[in-house]
Amino acid sequence: MNHRRLTTVAAVASVALLAAPSAAQAHGHGAGLPRLSLVDTISVPAGGTQLGTPFGGLSGIDYDARTGTYTAISDDRSALAPARWYSLRLPLDRTGFAATAPRVTGVTTLRGADGAPFANGTVDPESIRLAGRDRLLWTSEGAASTGLAPTIREASGDGAFRRDYRLPAAYLPAANRGVRNNLAFEALTLSADGRSIVAATEAALAQDGPIATLDAGTGARVLVLDRSSGRTRAEYVYRTEAIPAAPTDPANPYADRGLTELLALNDTDYLAVERSFAGGVGFTVQVFWTTTRGATNAAGRDALTGRERVMPKRLLLDLNATGTQVDNVEGITWGPRLPNGDRSLVLVADDNFNSFTQFHLLRVANR
Repeated sequence: MNHRRLTTVAAVASVALLAAPSAAQAHGHGAGLPRLSLVDTISVPAGGTQLGTPFGGLSGIDYDARTGTYTAISDDRSALAPARWYSLRLPLDRTGFAATAPRVTGVTTLRGADGAPFANGTVDPESIRLAGRDRLLWTSEGAASTGLAPTIREASGDGAFRRDYRLPAAYLPAANRGVRNNLAFEALTLSADGRSIVAATEAALAQDGPIATLDAGTGARVLVLDRSSGRTRAEYVYRTEAIPAAPTDPANPYADRGLTELLALNDTDYLAVERSFAGGVGFTVQVFWTTTRGATNAAGRDALTGRERVMPKRLLLDLNATGTQVDNVEGITWGPRLPNGDRSLVLVADDNFNSFTQFHLLRVANR
């Protein structure tokens, strides 16, 4: 999602943070919630090129432990270059990232069902997940303002179209219903068993309720599809927090908050990234644990009733509380094991082609 915004500053120092206390029985088999801490951050100024394309707009990221390579999708709507994803490396040393910028090793053009690259304005890539050898899943927000529907698609490793997944009618943009413009499928993950695609809107569907305000969050829909048949398995409601601060810049009075990414922990539990922005204030980024356990399965409902039990959640990390400069974080993935054996997470911030692409390295501890 693109924002009207202030330009952020460049360099950030790495700091550590102890996350919120854990809740028993929440993650894994009887273990507590994971504790997240920030290890390191690198920032890449906008305006550079990689392999003949403007580098930026990174809105989704996934890691292949087999090759040590990340796949990061750009939300360029084929305006600056054809819609694409990048292959890149982020090597680590004992203290964090081993370089001040990623090493880009490839760029892959996304193609439609006709085999051609997407024309300008016909696609808005937002999230991407590896789905086995030579298979990737990716989302497009579409453009509700012009009636262009969002999509969940499968591609081959060379970017070729393989299939579209059919969406429930409730998501299709129309008058006063469906996804809102620029607030569609920001989030995408695969279930732990690989059999389900889990995608989420950034904010409530138009018929479900309002977008986030300073007083209340918004009810994003979490859609679970059978990866093989494409049938809807479930729908849940994830409620974001309220916008934390009012805009202070009269020239940029915009403010919002939404769900920008999900990452499966197991068959019921996820990490959820919430991102908010206010003109003159900047970005707020928080990572939550959330689960479908105890939430209402609202599959097939054209509109929510407001009585649905939302997905329980718990704050794990407030990135702003670390003291680092926070930008437009829209992607999260597992990373490699750290030298001490702990798992890592990598967050990516979309620079909107006018700020900084950021990569945040997090430590995951379950003790």
